[in-house]
Amino acid sequence: MDHDVIVVGARCAGAPLARLLAGKGFSVLLLDRGRVPSDTLSTHWIRWPGVRRLDRWGLLDRLRRTGCPPIRHVSLDFENRVLAGVPRAADEVAETYAPRRDVLDAMLVDAAVAAGAELRQGFTVRDLVREDGVVRGVRGTTGDGRESVFRARLVVGADGRGSTVARLAGAAVVDDRGVLARSAYAYWRNGADTDLRVYFRGRRGISLWPTNDDLTVVSLVFPREDRTGAGRESAVRHYEDALHAVPEVATALGGAVRVGAVRSAAVPNARRRAHGPGWVLAGDAGHHKDPVSAQGISDAFADADVLAEAVEAVLRGGAPEEEAMAEYASRRDRERLAAFDYTCDQARLRPFDSDFSRELARVKSEPRGVEGFVSNFVGGALDNGADQDAGWLGGPH
Repeated sequence: MDHDVIVVGARCAGAPLARLLAGKGFSVLLLDRGRVPSDTLSTHWIRWPGVRRLDRWGLLDRLRRTGCPPIRHVSLDFENRVLAGVPRAADEVAETYAPRRDVLDAMLVDAAVAAGAELRQGFTVRDLVREDGVVRGVRGTTGDGRESVFRARLVVGADGRGSTVARLAGAAVVDDRGVLARSAYAYWRNGADTDLRVYFRGRRGISLWPTNDDLTVVSLVFPREDRTGAGRESAVRHYEDALHAVPEVATALGGAVRVGAVRSAAVPNARRRAHGPGWVLAGDAGHHKDPVSAQGISDAFADADVLAEAVEAVLRGGAPEEEAMAEYASRRDRERLAAFDYTCDQARLRPFDSDFSRELARVKSEPRGVEGFVSNFVGGALDNGADQDAGWLGGPH
């Protein structure tokens, strides 16, 4: 074999996985059809469990040095009913970050290469190499059309929701909820402070996150049936009109200038079978959901962590591959299914009801109620230090 592991996809799942495995002494080939750094559609936000992993991996200080501001205060506005405070986990502030993806991905790839992973960019996987029905590598082409074949004990598809590895491996979709909402975002200069602010009005949600380069990423989530009109200009007008229809957002952006294009997405909610003979999926390749809950980056980090343990058990510990990968898939589903169901419910963007209004009033009346609410929102897991994202109370009902 040329390598122990081939990881296809060098972003939030693939690059950390390559780093973890290379750091354990395994021979890892990291492939990507694009070039890093480069931008990609993303919600940007790294929830608290993801930040904890960056810290444990020794990468949090690197992220801070990129100039991405920490988010230490959260304001949640539900139809002018506001809960605001400092999220905490145990005795510390649960600070989160919303880096630009070209910055974050470059940092993750650099860390993988520094750990010993071999990186090949501009490589498009065209087929999987099989031996006796078991995937043992990839075949593909470089940017100039040259074909290469690489072999490994295991091939990991970390290449996003349109995963080539998943398609070529025949990874069945086991749960498909379809597209439930649509979203759009853009960067604004001189638009806000360093708080995370979220506004829900009707069936729309608007979020403002501080990011790199003194910019604010402002996102809009709206029902899939909303008519934005034909063409880019209509989509931009729909996005900007929605922002300025909320007085608080209009005030925050009063002196701001939009930088770059408005980007939009309609993300299906689906889970695929996670593994088969010689192959396994990580991140969005195996499990993707609407960005309304902004969990994709933290989930990708979690996959990298858990899968690295499973791969090590196979390559070094002699564990049967089928059993180790099945346990990885089972753990993925156990930790994500509730969040998957919750995200799909949130993406329907139903209006708030009277029960939710009473719940907000109850939270405000309890000692530390608001702190607990905003901590749960960022995935703080107040008392037990758990890694699993606790999701967030609230949102449209």
